Amino acid sequence: MISEELPAELAAMEEFLTEGVVTSVLSTLKSGKEAATYLCRAGGELRKQKLLLAKVYHDRNRRNFKQDGIYNEGRVILNGQVARAINARTEFGLNADMAMWVNREFEALSELHYAGADVPEPFAATDGAILMEYFGNEEGAAPQLQSARLNREEAEAAADRVLWNVELMLDNHRVHGDLSAFNVLYWQGRPVVIDLPQIVDPRQNPQARKLLDRDVANIAKYFQRYGMELNAGRIVDGLWERYTYGDLGGQAG
Repeated sequence: MISEELPAELAAMEEFLTEGVVTSVLSTLKSGKEAATYLCRAGGELRKQKLLLAKVYHDRNRRNFKQDGIYNEGRVILNGQVARAINARTEFGLNADMAMWVNREFEALSELHYAGADVPEPFAATDGAILMEYFGNEEGAAPQLQSARLNREEAEAAADRVLWNVELMLDNHRVHGDLSAFNVLYWQGRPVVIDLPQIVDPRQNPQARKLLDRDVANIAKYFQRYGMELNAGRIVDGLWERYTYGDLGGQAG
């Protein structure tokens, strides 16, 4: 059961607890604009994982995700009733819209983890929460790349790996859309890309190139602190041209 001392929004995790894949919620890890994350003790079939991370989306009224529209361009909702409710911003529509964001992140994590990208492995989801792989230990979660302390050699390896992930994602028709050093963890010498609800498909979303430009520019700016001069424009031009001609051929590494 969920403790009465825990936030009410953790009701989104009731299914995980009922099914026994989570035996207890140990602590709150972080609360951001879109969601809060919790450290959980794994149970059942996931017991070998020992610790899991539950990402619980805030109620729509508490969310502070700006410019949702740019990520939803090209989105097709086949159910006419749901589409009308979302456009009318009814209570049902807002709940359906949130569930679609959660589902988009779960699907993206599933597809990209399978493809070999450095993303958390997802295990289960409800309409308001995702249960996934945890990076860290009981003392604390892995640091964001933004606050990690790297030497020059580690920084160069991290930059190569982050850009490799960007390429692999694009090869799988995905652009992160909100990539920065705040949305990359650094654990045991490797970066882990997180927070993918806004991910877009460049075959559908006409803003994908613009979002890719911003993603790579953010990463290039971060690595300037290590004296690295990454030409973001040239990197994106090369990636986009190769993607357009089907010549990326990203492979898991």
